[in-house]
Amino acid sequence: MGNKGNLTKQKIIEATADALEENGFLATGLNEIISLADVPKGSLYFHFPGGKDELASLALEHSGKEFAKMFEHILLNSKSPTEATIKIFQNLENRVVASNFKKGCPIVISALESFNSESVVQHVCKEIYNSWIQGFIEFFVSYGYSRKSAKELSTSLFSLWEGALLLAKLQKSIVPLRTVSKIAINLLSSYPKT
Repeated sequence: MGNKGNLTKQKIIEATADALEENGFLATGLNEIISLADVPKGSLYFHFPGGKDELASLALEHSGKEFAKMFEHILLNSKSPTEATIKIFQNLENRVVASNFKKGCPIVISALESFNSESVVQHVCKEIYNSWIQGFIEFFVSYGYSRKSAKELSTSLFSLWEGALLLAKLQKSIVPLRTVSKIAINLLSSYPKT
């Protein structure tokens, strides 16, 4: 595949990632993706012979990697778990506001839609969450938390901000994110370091 083909494929993946973040897997149609990516229908079927499942999986993986880069950047440039937590909540708040409350976590809608299935989409969402949480576990361990505490903290923080993002989008308000960020910071101090 030439450079133009790679660019077209990437354009389709990115358009799909945006649509999935805003609408989820079930509400995102192939015609919408073709329109968003501004490509001919044949390009979609040429690059993604596995259809919507293949395309959605690749788009979710793309979104997962992009979000992981954001997390990694914050974790690497923070002097403490508290600072990292504050920065993450600020980043999520900025993301939600900049999208007029349409965006938040790039995979949550697709994850919710697929949790009762054994689909490839469900598998990809699970793998993305696991990799994000694992990155946070390692971060907390590097700051002296036991592996058990690091796992509990990471799982709790992800649960807190996913819920806060959901409420922020539903209420079209940043209040849930700001409220939960305070709880998250208090949670950090409740876990002793080893």
